[in-house]
Amino acid sequence: MNIAIIGAGLAGSILANRLCDFHNVTIFEKARGPGGRMSTRRADPFAFDHGAQYFTAENPDFQDFLAEMEMDGLVGAWPDQIALHGDVRVSEKLKYVAIPGMNAICKYLAIDMDLRTQIHIESLERTAEGWRLVDKKGAAHGPFDWVISTAPSVQTAALFPSDFSGHTALRFVQMQGCFALMLGFDQPLTLDWSALKSGEPPIGWMAINSTKPGRPEPYALLIQSDNAWAEAHLEDEPEAVMDALLEAGSKLADLDLSVAAHQKLHRWRYAATPKPAGQPFLFDAEMQLAACGDWCLGSKVEAAFSSASALADHILTAPKA
Repeated sequence: MNIAIIGAGLAGSILANRLCDFHNVTIFEKARGPGGRMSTRRADPFAFDHGAQYFTAENPDFQDFLAEMEMDGLVGAWPDQIALHGDVRVSEKLKYVAIPGMNAICKYLAIDMDLRTQIHIESLERTAEGWRLVDKKGAAHGPFDWVISTAPSVQTAALFPSDFSGHTALRFVQMQGCFALMLGFDQPLTLDWSALKSGEPPIGWMAINSTKPGRPEPYALLIQSDNAWAEAHLEDEPEAVMDALLEAGSKLADLDLSVAAHQKLHRWRYAATPKPAGQPFLFDAEMQLAACGDWCLGSKVEAAFSSASALADHILTAPKA
């Protein structure tokens, strides 16, 4: 079959990697490269994992997947030096990061794939030959027998036709945004933690990105907002959001963070899933449309892996028409 996958984050990359030996797979990604929320932003000499910060592994299949990646030098453990502020907790499970940036796994999985970047798919057209994908510039791609979206639930709902059988589940999902403030310093700061988790908005998380294995040495600090706070301030002026995060972050660090030589804010419109779909994937055999992603099962990196793996298993074992 000719299969189009929308999104080259972890779910899309896992799915494509599993299917490519049996079907013709094309991945469409609106960004410049694979990664999705497992992204790394570089601003020489600094580097920031401004999406997912780390991941844990409970699923045996995910543990095996990470073990292979660890042998290839693409995954490493991150020492648990996480300070807690307020009424918060952090999992005691071993924490992993991808090396040299969080997007390394998706880049590795995309090798030799038909990955088409900087193409923002805006709509689908069903023709006698199959599905055609129309991008933001008006160009059509296809035809494809199947279209699978790994985009966030709201974007998938807007893209898929109204008679897609998974729309009820898509409407059930609730996602929240997040702001990521990237700060690069000429000199290291005197902080006694690698990361800090806060229970006081607007801060949700702070991490010294340069303490992660395989990262550049220049001192890079990432501040992520609380998700509920971000949801209430998504349309605020970026300067106001940056000021709020700098002020709160400086208070938590007991240092003036506004002296950072590099300061950049990124808004994630869909970052966390307080209310997931509650099923590993959505599948419409009649329309030949499907969807998967972390939002099906939760917010974690492992949820994206489990969702994509379950959909791949379903496709590869489904009886042929």
